Amino acid sequence: MNNNFEKDFTQLMNRDKEIPINVRKTLDQTYDIIRVKSKKKKVNFIWKKVAAAACALIITGVVLMNEQVMASINDFFNFEDKGIEDAVHHGFIQENTSVATNQGIKITLDNYLSDANKMSISFQLVFENPSILKNTNDVSMDYRIKNGDGAYIEEFIPDTKTLKNENRYVSSLEYRVPILDAETGSVQFDVLMESHQGNIPTLKDAVVEVESVNVFYGADKMEKIDGNWKLPLTKNEKSYKTFQYVMLDSGSNIQVFEANANPTSLHVTFSLNGIYEDENTFANRIKIIDEEDNEYQAKGFEISKRNGKTIISTNFPITSYNGSQNLKLIVEELGEVELVKK
Repeated sequence: MNNNFEKDFTQLMNRDKEIPINVRKTLDQTYDIIRVKSKKKKVNFIWKKVAAAACALIITGVVLMNEQVMASINDFFNFEDKGIEDAVHHGFIQENTSVATNQGIKITLDNYLSDANKMSISFQLVFENPSILKNTNDVSMDYRIKNGDGAYIEEFIPDTKTLKNENRYVSSLEYRVPILDAETGSVQFDVLMESHQGNIPTLKDAVVEVESVNVFYGADKMEKIDGNWKLPLTKNEKSYKTFQYVMLDSGSNIQVFEANANPTSLHVTFSLNGIYEDENTFANRIKIIDEEDNEYQAKGFEISKRNGKTIISTNFPITSYNGSQNLKLIVEELGEVELVKK
């Protein structure tokens, strides 16, 4: 991505009030489901991140020494998430072989990974009639993920459709389309789902049910192709180790209830003394520093209030592959606490 594009795009995202009405309308229609979920769970969900995923097709490169790993990341999971990159680098990615064809569109579920904090899936779409993609600037899908026990883990659908499970696991979601080829009719659709509560269920005999493919033409025109594509996750979720950290200073303003390192991220739930009504108080101020002074910042979080304390749940892009024995959790201007691996 060139520097001019990054600068222009950043300026656009920072001018929320200046986004054209037709662009805002399309984003609102497409992402009502994200805002509804956020409202129900009181998620601190950053609009700029949602808007970036909805209106930009961003291809990022990751430079790694291992060429095979680099190829995998370039093909999959371009979310600028260091925790996801670390998981892929260590072989946590799960290959899949599911294919379904309906309404002239073949959808392949290529790869996925999942732990308690994050789930990501890569889909390949091939349109029998490539002309549908002419003048297209984005493609998305309406889908549900059903586990083997019949419970729906995630339902990425508009408000015009009915939820099959009111229990919400996913706090935030973003997707990217690194490949959109109108000549061959090929599209790559990658999605990243995150639970700030760290409670995504273990996948077992799960199925992705795709109900619609959405093709966008500019800011105010969309074609919705309804169909029925069922894509089993052909292998059960890979087993993985979780490492726990505990705090050293029980007298700190920050009290840590849990700190679990998984393959994709470190999940932390902690409290602060006092009630903070403005969630923006914590934006860009919560971070972890490891033994080598590497800094990991939380992108989003969930917040609640109980017994005169503010409770925050979040994930950091430091993983169980990191190996650090000691970490420091910092909320700028409000406190810090040392964490040690059990």
